[in-house]
Amino acid sequence: MLQMRKIAVLCLSLCLSLGLSVPVNATENAMSENTVTESTAPVTPETPEERAGKELMASLWEADIEILRKALDTGLLTSKALTAYYMERIAAYNSIYNCFITICDNVWEEADKRDAQLAAGTAKGKLFGIPVVIKDNMEYAGYYTTNGYSFSKAKVSDSNAAVVQYLLEEGAVIIGKTNMSTQAQDARRSRSGAVGDTYNAYNPDMSPGGSSGGSAVATALNFATASLGTDTNSSLRYPAALNSCVSLRPTLGLVEKDGLVILNSRRDTAGAITRTVKDQAIMLSVITGGGNYEENLDADALERVRIGVLKELSGATALKSGRTANNIDSEVMLSFQQALWDLQMCGAEIVEVSMPDIFKLSAKCAENISGWQAAKETYYEKYQQMFLENDISAVVFPTYLNSPLYVKNVSNFYGQTYITNCNLLSSVIGVPEISVPIGVHSRGAGIGMEIASLKNTEQLLLNYAYSYTEKFDYRQIPTLAPDIYEDYYVRNLGDYISLVETGSED
Repeated sequence: MLQMRKIAVLCLSLCLSLGLSVPVNATENAMSENTVTESTAPVTPETPEERAGKELMASLWEADIEILRKALDTGLLTSKALTAYYMERIAAYNSIYNCFITICDNVWEEADKRDAQLAAGTAKGKLFGIPVVIKDNMEYAGYYTTNGYSFSKAKVSDSNAAVVQYLLEEGAVIIGKTNMSTQAQDARRSRSGAVGDTYNAYNPDMSPGGSSGGSAVATALNFATASLGTDTNSSLRYPAALNSCVSLRPTLGLVEKDGLVILNSRRDTAGAITRTVKDQAIMLSVITGGGNYEENLDADALERVRIGVLKELSGATALKSGRTANNIDSEVMLSFQQALWDLQMCGAEIVEVSMPDIFKLSAKCAENISGWQAAKETYYEKYQQMFLENDISAVVFPTYLNSPLYVKNVSNFYGQTYITNCNLLSSVIGVPEISVPIGVHSRGAGIGMEIASLKNTEQLLLNYAYSYTEKFDYRQIPTLAPDIYEDYYVRNLGDYISLVETGSED
């Protein structure tokens, strides 16, 4: 299974048997620019060192933060080699997907700094040496912050957003700033005035969602280990779902907003997009300035808990126009039904719960009136009451209900049916909500499920998502941007780290 981290894997036993050191710098010079050139030199046989280096690069495919940190700590890998791996993938495939507004030209210098600290034994941090990307509405000193506008309207930042500063303090290497919809205003696509549209990781004809589409696609395609985005209504979770990633919108106020370009002060928050729940927990620990969410994950968290299926968001309803059976995608609903069975297999009791006034309550909070705060409080009180009356600890519902949207070769993009659930609950009353993959649509886009609870229950949601994805991992690796080193897969990188640590081959 993917979650078992059959990541891409290798065997470097040849190096060990020959007494050779692991060539951790095998690809450090592979990418000094954002282009790939073909060599016209005669082909010569690979040396054992060269092959071992390529096997090492093969092992990085889909690698998570924990395994990469171990590889860096054991000296199996350098930050510069890891950065080069992602930069090589960006050079090979980004022209198809258009994930970036800016590629940072200081990545090599920053990676060298991390390697010097690793060599000196002074490296510390949950993300030390790990390449990540950030959405281009976050300040990063020395680089433009376009907020999705053209560069002519942008300014070079002279300081770091709080969340970016936390990344750096934990040792991350920031590769680039990702594409987004202009001013973060479009949830359906990620089209900027700077570089145009980003395309879905599974099918470049499809929309990746917005406004954090660049971050979601870059993460899905292994252009970085993880990413940051922002969420006003659905801008983290909808793109994450469409690209089979994980994203948690935190309780409003948990993550600092300093240095973010704010669209709506009542709703905006930063968050992470990752390929795994454990990586999501690590990223949340970092951007909250010192959490330990990953240390408290519980793979059995779903045993003997009651979870409510929020009826009004989980199928057709007469309470909201457009939410008809004809407009709801059958593949989305089949995936969601399967997810409900899966939750029961994890030990959860699934019950249907109802909140008939959810659409009216949400709309009232969005009104530009003096009583909006009172409206939010009323909504949250009724939401809490639903939990108490049904004795549930969380609710679930599909991330979206429509068929995934075509963004290429479509005459009327905004004429396509669009039904999202992301803008009705978490973004309105500020409760945490996490999106996890539950399938891939035949059109070529991920399908997601939302899990939401009460305020300040991030650990509970991470535990539920972790328990679910450890047993049922529906993330599929996008096939149109394959691993450059796939011919060199032999063994799991985690196995090789164990081999290095023990000094023997089993």
